[in-house]
Amino acid sequence: MSLQSIRLWFRLFLVNDFASIVFLFLWLITNISLFLGQFFNYHRSRSYFYLRVLIYDGVSIARASALCLNFNCLLILLPVCRNLLSLIRYLLPRCITQSRFRRFTIRLFDQHVEFHRCVGYAICFWSLIHVGAHIYNYERFIDVNNEHDTLAAVLNLLYLKSPESQINPVGKVNPKTLGVGIMLSTTAGITGVILCICLILMISSSTLLIRRSFYEIFWFTHHLFIVFFVCLMLHGIQGLVKSQVNIQEHNPDICASLYREWSTSQQCQIYPRFSGSKPASWIWLCCPLVLYLLERILRFIRSLQHVEITNVIRHESNVIEICFNKKSMTTPQPGQYIYIKCFALAKFEWHPFTVTSAAEEDYVSVHIRTVGNWTKELAKKLENYPENIPRLSIDGPYGSPADDVFNYDGVVLIGAGIGVTPYAAILKHIRSSKATDDIRLRRVYFYWICNTTACYEWFAQLLQELEQELQDRINFLTYKIYLTQWSMKEARAVVENNPHERDIWTGLQAKTYYGRPKFDVDFQSIIDEDWNSKQKRNIGVFVCGPKPLTKQLQQLCITMNDKSLSENEVHFYLNKENF
Repeated sequence: MSLQSIRLWFRLFLVNDFASIVFLFLWLITNISLFLGQFFNYHRSRSYFYLRVLIYDGVSIARASALCLNFNCLLILLPVCRNLLSLIRYLLPRCITQSRFRRFTIRLFDQHVEFHRCVGYAICFWSLIHVGAHIYNYERFIDVNNEHDTLAAVLNLLYLKSPESQINPVGKVNPKTLGVGIMLSTTAGITGVILCICLILMISSSTLLIRRSFYEIFWFTHHLFIVFFVCLMLHGIQGLVKSQVNIQEHNPDICASLYREWSTSQQCQIYPRFSGSKPASWIWLCCPLVLYLLERILRFIRSLQHVEITNVIRHESNVIEICFNKKSMTTPQPGQYIYIKCFALAKFEWHPFTVTSAAEEDYVSVHIRTVGNWTKELAKKLENYPENIPRLSIDGPYGSPADDVFNYDGVVLIGAGIGVTPYAAILKHIRSSKATDDIRLRRVYFYWICNTTACYEWFAQLLQELEQELQDRINFLTYKIYLTQWSMKEARAVVENNPHERDIWTGLQAKTYYGRPKFDVDFQSIIDEDWNSKQKRNIGVFVCGPKPLTKQLQQLCITMNDKSLSENEVHFYLNKENF
């Protein structure tokens, strides 16, 4: 591997993953710090001295992992509060003036689902540590009953002399049995088993195969988190882990070695007394549960709103356009998306779709490509429009990376196939009179990559209108449409037999290109353009398409950002659409 390749890889890492890695590193350090801090707290605590005599540092490991478990349960719901994330997206540009730091922060919110998964894995890890520690503790509590003439044996039988001095919650067990009955007779044991079952079901149903093929199984089992959280809050309510409460009257540092002389020795006349620890999980879980409850109430209220379908248009290339009356919903901004639910297909299944209408239009529209089971069934339900219309619900709108499109000097919008939908609303907004007065945005470069001409039908009309209305804004809009699955022979025949001024497929003045874009040449021409300004130019590159295309553009942005390629200070920033 050459030095230049290593340098490019490192810069790719910094641009793509640095923000996420830094955040995950801080989260990991917090987990480790909480674990070590709690471990040494219990390892050195005089209140738990006698409990450590019985089960050694099993209590330290169990309590330290429990703290980390509570911390991650605090975080697990926050990344799935879509309205909270949208609110933060809305406030960030108004609170953070430094554009680079704002982009750094927004990239973190674009990875909210991945962080949710990471926290889920952490919950599994700390649960394994916690369960393993308590299995060890349970075995130690049982084994203590077989000891004689030791400090552990004295502590185990101390409850016979003083009921407040009981420290071992487990009685003597028949050696021929597993001894599970005693465990299941406690609140901690019952809730612990339920917690493990819920966690196993939630993790196993979260695989990609289950989510895509059996979405409702994933949805229902994931909502076992309600049972999980309730059991977690009840888990420690019985107070089986006990600490000494009379250290001033009975100092374990002195009396531990004098256990045979307790009640007779002047220094240890009073027996140690123990009290169960108070549950603390509810303190960690109250805030995220309240936020998530508010989130679900807001979503539920939205789902009850009457959604009026004003039009259904069938386009070629298996695309349907659905138009809604916007009076009953919040007006979406350019680049945002909404969730749609069809009650006739699945009562709990929501699907995200980018809004293709502008905020200035009197309706809200989405374009849906019918490729999956749900979208195909939805298309069938809408075949008889305007008769027998199925009931639909809408949740949203929610923010996306395209929210930042008007915070650049220029933007490169790249859509592959139906991936062009995020940019329909943006281009319509640019066409409006309000958007033309925008101070920051001075150039728009639009690329649409299609494999068949059938894709052109619904979007070409918008481009024709833009071409007509933006004629007076010289060099403002540059667009290139590419047709990829054509041989050079077929493409040459079309070009030779199309002498007209306008393109045969789109009706635009600019002709369709055959093949794939040469982004390196186009990006270099953007750098070399004369904008009549010596100031630094920030170009936002927005892409909605397959991963190889995104990776190619990311590498190109880094290469072009090298100052040695141009005397002008032009920086490209990649933004990838995520749902």
